[in-house]
Amino acid sequence: MRFFLSRIFGGMLICLTVLLAARFILVFSFVKDQYFQLSLAEQFNFWVLSLRFDLKVTTIAYALPLLIAFITFVNQSFVFFKGFIKYYNTLIFYVALVFSIVNYFYFKTYDKSIDTFIFAISKEDPMAVIKTVINDYPVGYGAVGLLISFFIYKYVATAIFRKLEVKVYVPDSRKKTVLGIIVLTLVFFGFIRGSFGTFPLRQLNAQVTDKPGINYCLPNGPLAFYWAYKWEKLSTKIPTVRPSEILNTYKELGIEIEGNTVSSLFTPLKKHTAKNEFLEKNRPDIVFNVMESMSTHMMTFDDEKERDLMGELRKHFKSDFVFRNFVSEGDGTSDSMTRMLVSSPDLNLSTSIYSGKDYICNIAKLFNDAGYETIFITASTASWRNYDNFLRQLKFSRVIERTQVLRDFPNATSGAWGIDDEYLFKETYKILSEKSDKPRFIMTLSITNHPPFRLPSDVEIQKVPLPKEILNRFPYEDTETIFATFRYANDQLGRFIDRVKSDEKMKDNTFIAATGDHNMRGIGYTDHPTELVFGHEVPFYLYMPEKFVQNTDVNFDKERLGSQKDIITTIASHALSDKEFHSFGCDLLSDEKCNFPFAFNSSVAVSYDKTHACDISTVERPVSYDFTQMENLLVSASPSSKNCTREAAMKKLETQLYYLQANKAETDDYEKMKIE
Repeated sequence: MRFFLSRIFGGMLICLTVLLAARFILVFSFVKDQYFQLSLAEQFNFWVLSLRFDLKVTTIAYALPLLIAFITFVNQSFVFFKGFIKYYNTLIFYVALVFSIVNYFYFKTYDKSIDTFIFAISKEDPMAVIKTVINDYPVGYGAVGLLISFFIYKYVATAIFRKLEVKVYVPDSRKKTVLGIIVLTLVFFGFIRGSFGTFPLRQLNAQVTDKPGINYCLPNGPLAFYWAYKWEKLSTKIPTVRPSEILNTYKELGIEIEGNTVSSLFTPLKKHTAKNEFLEKNRPDIVFNVMESMSTHMMTFDDEKERDLMGELRKHFKSDFVFRNFVSEGDGTSDSMTRMLVSSPDLNLSTSIYSGKDYICNIAKLFNDAGYETIFITASTASWRNYDNFLRQLKFSRVIERTQVLRDFPNATSGAWGIDDEYLFKETYKILSEKSDKPRFIMTLSITNHPPFRLPSDVEIQKVPLPKEILNRFPYEDTETIFATFRYANDQLGRFIDRVKSDEKMKDNTFIAATGDHNMRGIGYTDHPTELVFGHEVPFYLYMPEKFVQNTDVNFDKERLGSQKDIITTIASHALSDKEFHSFGCDLLSDEKCNFPFAFNSSVAVSYDKTHACDISTVERPVSYDFTQMENLLVSASPSSKNCTREAAMKKLETQLYYLQANKAETDDYEKMKIE
């Protein structure tokens, strides 16, 4: 019995030590400032709740050995247990250690513990993922460290087991033994449940403060992965939503729905551009560029004389429309792309069984119906996340990917993820130069400014003088290459715009828009709570030929807030005449009233009156923060008492309308179905 208990308790002690030590490192590596802003009571509650989560995981891990120990004790089959527990303890140690390491680097990159986004890796190009991991993370040192940890573990574990075997209490009678087994079983059950209340300890309990970075540190690595896995599995089945629930969400937004059919739930999204004779006679080509990691934060480091990060894009940012108080809707490429394409918050939509549904905010449908040829050009492979099929389901007329670019430009350079931006834009210009009976809507997706950061061999790496406190925020060793790659991407976009503006056939009849798919990752926003909004900012650039500016009632305010949901609405409002479509967006070049006046990201929202920002990462408990500096939309580190009901309702509505459309059966007629 001593052997049983010493191995089980010893293994549990080692597992607990690993999990607690990992959390300590997590807190003091990434959210130290937030931690010391907590009251002593909050700090105490944080560690108590953390320990409860760790005990829950540890006792679940050792429930099986305990059961086997009881069985072998009764059957006197000690040899089996000795062989089993030896390898099992080692396995649990490595599970705790490896998931803690993964959680550390995930937090370092994404400013939060492991979540469902980790499973997006399975949908990426495996070789590109491997190259990125090897380049950006200390894989070699990690492998050596894991090997060394084995010998350390064996030495420490042996010592602990020996000491416990001597000191552990063993009942001296059958009655006491039975009682001990019952008590031990109840203790395990209590720790596994994690609570003596009505409900067991669960993900809903993972909050001790209004500081999200601290709350992200509560689950240990294995538990965070389990929660992510659970939600990933649940996400494969879209929940059903009752139309009456959506009606209630509209009430939270202050929007009254007229009509009692399900179709009326989409009425607030309905847009209708003004009838415009000039636009009827002048239908422009439109190029909408989605730039990999085009970060507003990175642009703040730009200095034309000392640190040029803009290249040829600089002059266009000075002469054309640029919105800097602008946020991405998602925080990953697929996340933002899916939202911009069909207003869906499901980043895995392109690979799901719901990808072929008829979504009312489909931008390809909008331009197809307006008589445009719709073209998607990606620097990567079209098989990425099943985008080739997905885009064709959305009715894009043509999908052009790296294979075709290489056919057109055999000397094109490329990296782990795809063709370099120079050749993406050369291909785009080539398409624009082709004769066509229709105007073209071209959407591009760049890739060069993506880890692993590198440049074509003929591009010189620019020296970037930055103070140490700024460099320390970047989790990459070769920071100069990061900034040089960022400059390269901006420069190539600028050169493309130069080429269009210099072309007599294009300059007066081509719109060019550009935004970042998301901010640069891994700059450490969790430990900078004042950057709640800033951490999601990307610019929105728009070139409109002057004759379109003069003939479409443009009202430009460079300080105006916006987000990616507004891009297509803005473009359509100044390119299409008398056209009806559906969108959550607002026309950023107009003063017209908009039903959803929010700069909206899946984690944060700001009303256009700029009174406060709302952390809406948890819809049930949104938290408001007052602005302290409007230039970069910095907020107070402490919450305010402002109301975030409407901002949270906006996130809820987007999700509910997606669920409603995804679950629509072919026989459903929303024009006749009543709201119940």
